[in-house]
Amino acid sequence: MKRTTYWINLLAGLVAVVFATSCNDFLDVHPAGEVDESEQFGSIRGYRNAMYGVYGSMAATNLYGKNLSYGFIDQLGQQFGYDNTSETSYFVSQYNYLRSDVRAIVDGIWEGQYQTIAYANNVLRNAESPQFDHKELAFMRGECYGLRAFLHFDLVRLFAEDYARSSASTRGIPYATTFDLNNKPLLTLHETFKAILKDLDTAESLLADDNEVNVEQTPTSDYLKGRAVFFNKYAVAATKARVYYAMGDTANAAKYARLVIAATSNFSLKKLTSMADVKRFPATGELIFGLYNNTLSADISSTFLSQTARGTFTEGRRDLEELYETSAFSATSADLRYTGYYRQNTTPDGIKTYSFVRLLESDAQVNSSPLQGLTLIRLPEMYYILSECTYDNNKAEAVRLLNVVRTSRGLEAVAGAKVADRTAFDKEMLRERMREMPGEGQTFFALKHYNKAFSDYRGINTYQPSSAIFVLPWPEREKEYGGQ
Repeated sequence: MKRTTYWINLLAGLVAVVFATSCNDFLDVHPAGEVDESEQFGSIRGYRNAMYGVYGSMAATNLYGKNLSYGFIDQLGQQFGYDNTSETSYFVSQYNYLRSDVRAIVDGIWEGQYQTIAYANNVLRNAESPQFDHKELAFMRGECYGLRAFLHFDLVRLFAEDYARSSASTRGIPYATTFDLNNKPLLTLHETFKAILKDLDTAESLLADDNEVNVEQTPTSDYLKGRAVFFNKYAVAATKARVYYAMGDTANAAKYARLVIAATSNFSLKKLTSMADVKRFPATGELIFGLYNNTLSADISSTFLSQTARGTFTEGRRDLEELYETSAFSATSADLRYTGYYRQNTTPDGIKTYSFVRLLESDAQVNSSPLQGLTLIRLPEMYYILSECTYDNNKAEAVRLLNVVRTSRGLEAVAGAKVADRTAFDKEMLRERMREMPGEGQTFFALKHYNKAFSDYRGINTYQPSSAIFVLPWPEREKEYGGQ
């Protein structure tokens, strides 16, 4: 890949602005240009700083710190929108990828993902033949292989066709396994998925002993603790579940989803009376993988909370009452996500709007910063994957798995008529993902996977599935890859 920004010997200066202030080792890094590479990778502290740089790059706003979580990609997924033609978001939600301002976001995701992959590859390049031996190095290598797969997987989900509707010749993406300035090979879609799984297999082997996953409320310098914010063993398994699910390999998708669910010493779904402890990072008992970032509150407040009238802010879907089926709420069955994630506003003109309050409840919280990070993979998704992969062979078990999530959210069992056949079941599963995962950047991928007509967040436009919607355009300068 001809990208001079890849030629970076130092990874350290990336991270200081994005991690929790209590996490001193995430902050105490050398600025770029202060140390050379031999010094950087001459100590375990240098490796740690390099890894913190990788995660810091992921947590930046052009990637998972906004655009691949509560921002751009959730607008594509019609979870939120800004109904004002003066705002870029208006054109994002209408899939106008050719506008320069929208195109800039798309290009930034492509470039940011590959840049982060380059950082991981640089760590790998040094960790494969280190200057010294240390028990953390195997974990770091495993994380880098896993992250390389994770990052490529999201790229291929965005910039290529859905696997289920592909052929052997369908174009994939360039797969970057080296840290250099050479063009990376353009793979077919099927080859891309094979490369992703190969990296995940390697990560799985290297992280075999990475058994404890939690979030440290007061992080220390111990790299082997607080593993929920590193690409841990179960993040690898969960990503495998996602990849096999995308491929239609239900047996393997179920296998890895079940592996995560079975790790009850790390993760559990409990019947809740409030979403307070799980709705945002660190999502107690439900977080499989996330990232530290305590700098998002001001942007989230400005985006979702600063106004309440239509056309003045990024609002939630206008059909939320129907989506969450509020008319069916009772004393024994009410979806905690509806009030936990959203606040209904009534403006002076009497028009309802919905503010997204999952990440931040009020402007007053900007200074107190209750949001310390991002949730990238959580336990409910593993139940969804396992449920879907089970339905054709064991409908009762599939429905039971769905109801485990529903029960934890305050709901009674799903009505049988809603899941009577595969079509009805898939429809309900899409709705369930939309109810559970706003702000996490997963709904667009679900729309692409199910490949059915869908409405916009306003309830005005209905979109038919198409490559024009679901395959983002490559940056113009990247068309040189593989002769494209």
